[in-house]
Amino acid sequence: MVLRSNAHPKLWTIPLWMTISTWSFVIVPAQGQSNGNGGGEPLIPRACAPPHDEHKFCDSSLPLDERLNDLIGQLTLEEKSKLLVARESPQGNISRLGIPEYDWGGNCVHGVQSRCTDDGKCPTSFPNPNTLGATFNSTVWKSMGSVIGLELRALWLQGVGENHDSNLPHIGLDCWSPNVGIQRDPRWGRNHETPSEDPYLCGEFGTQYTLGLQNNSKLDDRYLQAVATLKHFDANSLEGNWYADGTYGDDAPLTRHSFNAQISMYDLHSSYFPAFKASVQNGGAAGVMCSYNAINGVPSCANNWMLHDILRDEWKFRGYITSDTGAVKDILTDHEYTTSWKETVAVALNATCDIQSSVPSTPHHPWETGGEYITYMPDAIQEKLLLEETVDEALRNSLGIRFRLGLFDPIADQPFWHVSPDVVQSEEHTKVATDATAQGFVLLKNDNNILPLDPTTIKDMKIAVIGPFATDHSTMIGDYLGQICPIGWNGINLKGHSKDCVPTFYDGLEELVTTYSGYITSVKGCEVESNVTDGFAEAVEAAKNADVVFFMGGLDGTIEIEGLDRETIGLPQVQVDLIHEIAAVNEKIILPLLHGGIVALDDVLESVPAIISMGNPGRFAAKALAESVFGLNSRAWGKLPVTWYKSNIVEELNMLDFDMSSGPGRTYRYYTGEPAFEFGHGLNPLTTFDVELIGADEAAAAFSSNSRTDFTVKITNTGSRDGDEVIMAFFKASDGVIPASEPASKIQKQLFGFERVSLQPGESSTVSFHVGIPKIQLHNNEGKMTTFKGEYVIEFTNGVGASATATISTEKSTNEVPSELSNEPTMAPVSTETSMSPTSKPTTFIEKITEEEISDLLHDRNLVIGVFIAFGVVMILTFCTLRRIRTNPDGCLARFCYRFTCVFCCICRCLCCRRRQHKHEKLAAAEYDGVFSMAKPEDDEYDEDFEVTSEENEIL
Repeated sequence: MVLRSNAHPKLWTIPLWMTISTWSFVIVPAQGQSNGNGGGEPLIPRACAPPHDEHKFCDSSLPLDERLNDLIGQLTLEEKSKLLVARESPQGNISRLGIPEYDWGGNCVHGVQSRCTDDGKCPTSFPNPNTLGATFNSTVWKSMGSVIGLELRALWLQGVGENHDSNLPHIGLDCWSPNVGIQRDPRWGRNHETPSEDPYLCGEFGTQYTLGLQNNSKLDDRYLQAVATLKHFDANSLEGNWYADGTYGDDAPLTRHSFNAQISMYDLHSSYFPAFKASVQNGGAAGVMCSYNAINGVPSCANNWMLHDILRDEWKFRGYITSDTGAVKDILTDHEYTTSWKETVAVALNATCDIQSSVPSTPHHPWETGGEYITYMPDAIQEKLLLEETVDEALRNSLGIRFRLGLFDPIADQPFWHVSPDVVQSEEHTKVATDATAQGFVLLKNDNNILPLDPTTIKDMKIAVIGPFATDHSTMIGDYLGQICPIGWNGINLKGHSKDCVPTFYDGLEELVTTYSGYITSVKGCEVESNVTDGFAEAVEAAKNADVVFFMGGLDGTIEIEGLDRETIGLPQVQVDLIHEIAAVNEKIILPLLHGGIVALDDVLESVPAIISMGNPGRFAAKALAESVFGLNSRAWGKLPVTWYKSNIVEELNMLDFDMSSGPGRTYRYYTGEPAFEFGHGLNPLTTFDVELIGADEAAAAFSSNSRTDFTVKITNTGSRDGDEVIMAFFKASDGVIPASEPASKIQKQLFGFERVSLQPGESSTVSFHVGIPKIQLHNNEGKMTTFKGEYVIEFTNGVGASATATISTEKSTNEVPSELSNEPTMAPVSTETSMSPTSKPTTFIEKITEEEISDLLHDRNLVIGVFIAFGVVMILTFCTLRRIRTNPDGCLARFCYRFTCVFCCICRCLCCRRRQHKHEKLAAAEYDGVFSMAKPEDDEYDEDFEVTSEENEIL
């Protein structure tokens, strides 16, 4: 945890720290910094390399807009079109201007989706997002983004390609991830790609992933490390073939390419938009992908209202928009929204879809794809369906990203151009991934405290590992993979080396059991889904002779995946039948489940005493599971980020109905039925916890007076072992507060914060949750944020019985945020040199300091003295070296002085901002502020409590 301090540095430390920091930046390479080829020029071509460095757009001292205008002004229309199509690598270069190709299409859903390097360094693979969501740990999400961003830079420098045998296209620096769409329906084939059914949690995931991926101030805060591209905007949650009545069929006409989702303004703004909005405004995401489907009759990639009016104008998005692969083509061929290719290209570009990702033209060759933008853009301009100025604006958005990545600037002093390949799957990165894995396991059921197993009794224990995933290498990893092992493209074809690269669940348990001289055996028993029962007898015999049975069951890509939805959500019948036969001879069954969407367990719930939801936990899952079930990992166990329904939910909900509250309702926010396991459920077999509100009455009274307050929650480990717990904060309007005519009246409760803590036996920790009017606002029928007058119940719970509540009241109804609370959510800082606004005017630091702030600074004696001493050092240094700098302006001394001055200015800015934060700390709660916390895991480096106003952000 990063602790905030309002104390200024001691006066003597200011010039000393500045001197040390400056010299360390000049002389000592940043951590992980090294030329990809051991020195000299990088392995890959770069823009603005001699002899092309004389172009005006290569002059890094010029404003970004001026550089972009110069570059765009030199392009022919044919060249412009090629720069607006993804995956043209190794084509798409403009050789006459020295501009290399660039691949827009890399995926990084849970690791860089690339090949390994020539010397066998493969990208670190994390659990899939459905498992990551269960951690309820924002530090994990941000850390994963950081690892992916740094490894992407290293792999890009090595010229590594996307994960195809051809090693093409060469990987770029923008990730087509994260997927922050909600898990709307359990039948959706891509539930494993997104963290939750809850818009708030998805937004937090997207925000943290983006902050980690794009920003790396430890190396260089001038440039983006990589680019996050949020997908799929929006309401993309249909994969298979469906009939209009909501029934499934292989030949049904409705697919993700042709489906038109009818969605109210209320549902759009309250369920489908929020995660994207939070990731843009709080995370500063620089990319967005528009989806295949249409919304209310308009294909997403042709939807000017959604892409321009909402995303760019209302949310102030400053980045590039790409189509999903083939989505521009779908505008004409599947949606029949246009009547010609020229019109299709025009409506997409006019809607500000900057980049087209087109379907590969040749099988197994996902590069040189061509595309409708290339073929039909000139005709669309000729017939005045499209203005060339619109094309130029698309180039500003997309090429601007490449400038913000530092790809057109000198590379000698850019640490991002010198990231060592040694960072790829380093020991540190592997630890981050393994720690995340166990935190994402959710213990659904634990009758008679069967877990944890006692490791001291292993020597006398016989264990049988049975089921379709007992010795499976690939399903645990999920999909959207980089090359996991140098000897196999995705962990399937491992040629006898699987135990070293991707251990199976049997491997993980065997390693631990044999360490304690125990006995373990494995029998598959059945396939994932089949009518074949030939293996039942052997599996039952193994179970009969065992003390404990692990049945490794669940779902795989033959049942749910991109392009394939489920028709039912139960466990495949062959697995159900085998479990029943095993239960007849051995009652001590532990059922760890692999799955994307949830699995209805109606048929086995009573037969199995312990059930674990694992999602798709990744390549490190085997060891993590073994340690968790034997109680050897105190950081294990999370909470359900989705509702686990019973199997009959598919009969009550129409797959094509995007109304969140229709029928029994979707997700915990609206569902009125009785689920098998609720959102937030999750047991900890190691210990128990108590939750208590401190000063609840005073906090509620403070809210009535000020429309804002802090609730302090005390969590105590009441057991005898170390353990992690998650506290979730919900609110719910009391009966009658929201008129029945408003769809928000159907909300059962709504998450607005969460925190994960680690506690020793008897230890307590306090977590502070800030509650202001924006936190309890809901959307009205028109999709506008509204405060409904009346009482609200605030609940703080661990999801399994420990909870505390308080009641607060609002004084008036309004759909306006109070002026003192209406600060815009913060965006990731972008330097004026890399601002994407075509008309923005840089604001100087001095212009942003008010007289009151200057007065505050003058009252701080230590700060004033320190600043003057530092200023004196700078003046003396400048006086002594002026002549030498004039005679050798490019020398080391000149560069040192420049950097010294820059560091000095940054220190002044930061100190002033800390003063401003201290003064206005209680006013920092805005509509999208983070959860206030005073007790986070020690490894949390992101201070999510600190939010600033838009003016303060410019200073930062």
